[in-house]
Amino acid sequence: MEQQSIPPDVYDRDYFLSEICEGFEEAQRGEVSYNKAKQVRILGPKPGMKILDAGCGRGETALALAKAGAQICGLDYSADAVELTKELLADYPDADIRVGSVTDLPWPDNTFDRVQFSDVIEHLDPPQTVPALREFHRVLKPGGFLLVHTAPNLLFMKYGWPAIRPVVRLAGHGEIADRVDYWFKVAEDYHVNEQSVFTLRRNLRAAGFEDPYVWIDPDVLRGGRFHLLQGFDSPIVALGKRIAALRPIRLFLGNDVLGVGVKR
Repeated sequence: MEQQSIPPDVYDRDYFLSEICEGFEEAQRGEVSYNKAKQVRILGPKPGMKILDAGCGRGETALALAKAGAQICGLDYSADAVELTKELLADYPDADIRVGSVTDLPWPDNTFDRVQFSDVIEHLDPPQTVPALREFHRVLKPGGFLLVHTAPNLLFMKYGWPAIRPVVRLAGHGEIADRVDYWFKVAEDYHVNEQSVFTLRRNLRAAGFEDPYVWIDPDVLRGGRFHLLQGFDSPIVALGKRIAALRPIRLFLGNDVLGVGVKR
C-alpha cells in the first residue's frame, strides 16, 4: 500500500469518535450530518445501484446509501475506520468494506454507478490527488459519476476567514471566532491538501473527467447546524450570510467545495 505523509494509525477510533471528524454528534444518533445528507441526495442511491464510499470513515454515509437499497463497497486506509464501518453495516452482510489505498483500488474497471469521495482529498499528499481521481474514473461505469466534497475551501482559509474574523468579533461573536480559529489549528495536523474550486476542477480534468461541475455550497453556514456555528444567528449574521452566498463572493467566504465528474 502506498505510504502517505500522515500514517493510517493517526486515524484511529479516537479520531473518528470525536468532533474533529465532522458529523460525530449525528453519527451518535445513527444519522448523517446536515452536510452529508446533501451529498446522499446528490448521489441519488437506488436499489441495484453499486456505490463506492472511498474513505468511508465511521460508515454513516455508507449506511445511509445501503438503507436506500444501493449495493455498497467501502474503502479506507485506516483499519479502525474499516472496523467501525463494518460494525455499523452489520445488518448489510453483502457490503464489501476493505482496507486499501485510493490510488490503487482493488476493483476492476467499470464497476460502480457512483463514487463518493467526501472529506478525504484534503488528507492526501498532493501528488496522490490526480492518481486517486484517475482511479475513481477507472472504476466508474460509463455514465456514472464521482462526487467529491472537501472543506475547508482553500481560499476561505487563506483569505476569506482572515478578512472577516475581525468583523465576527466586532459583531459580538468572539466565541465563534475562537472556535473557528481552534478548528483551523487542529486541522493543520490532518489537512495537507486543501482545495479551491479552481484546483479541484483542474485536478478532475487531469484525471480524465471532461467538463466537471465544481461549486461552492451557497449555504455558507450549513443551515446553522454545524457545531462550530451554534449561536451564530444575530441579524448581522443573517445579512452577512446573504452577502457571502453571492457570486463571486462565496468563492472566498464559502467553505464547502463540491465537484461532480461524469465518466463519458
